[in-house]
Amino acid sequence: MLLKPFNFHTPNSLESALQAYGSLQDVKLQAGGTFLFNSLKTMKRKGAKTPQNIISLAHIPELKGIEDQGEYLLVKSMTNIDEIYDSPLLTDNVAVLRAAAKNISSQLIRNMATLGGNLTCRYTWTEMPAVMIALRARMHFIGADGKEEIVPAEEFFKNAAKTDKILTHVSIKKDRDVSFAYSRAKKTPYVDIPLLSLCITTRFVKGKFSQTIVAVNNCVAFAQRDRRLEEFLNGKSVDKTLAETALEHLDGSIYDARSTDYKKHMFRVGIGQALRDLEGNKR
Repeated sequence: MLLKPFNFHTPNSLESALQAYGSLQDVKLQAGGTFLFNSLKTMKRKGAKTPQNIISLAHIPELKGIEDQGEYLLVKSMTNIDEIYDSPLLTDNVAVLRAAAKNISSQLIRNMATLGGNLTCRYTWTEMPAVMIALRARMHFIGADGKEEIVPAEEFFKNAAKTDKILTHVSIKKDRDVSFAYSRAKKTPYVDIPLLSLCITTRFVKGKFSQTIVAVNNCVAFAQRDRRLEEFLNGKSVDKTLAETALEHLDGSIYDARSTDYKKHMFRVGIGQALRDLEGNKR
């Protein structure tokens, strides 16, 4: 399918990208491009207006790389998924990023897709939002006016991932005492789109769950926390019956939304497995 004509801009610095973003009308940003061009095709197919200007962020060095800044790990928005998977800086609680990256689509996609694209594309089924919520990540944006805005990941996705700014990086507080588990199920054996994904983080204090976050992506709504399950888990000791008992304390409004019986079953399987994994990964 041929797309409607548009102007393609390739700034090579964040400053020039912000200048273009502030001065041009009818603009879309391109990160890795794996979502945007499919979106443009869909818009044309539906007869919707497509943007006149696309600004690629692919050639901006300030937006690439992973940095250890002591207390925090910074992952810049144009770092691709394969670079995240290969990074030696993903240790302790931040190692869950490697588990998530490994499960994202094919090698070809991982070489193109970026963290920023995964987080800001506004598709509800992407993998990284639940992980960022579970890690209490902060998302750093910069507007055309040059002002920075820092938004907790949970708040960003509560607001349906809406922004008129450029995501520059995420910052994650490192914590060797936090245990994590990540679970994901494919929608079909042939198309690698998640049916669901979830990430659980907790701090074990004297063998009991503490400060637990259960971040769930039901692939219908944006990733969110299951606070009912968190409340149940906190203060509980790890034992062989916990994973099964916990399944009776889920927030049904999350798991029942447009769910088939199979999907509900897979959520229960995923949560049970994640809790058993937490027991094995206890720090």
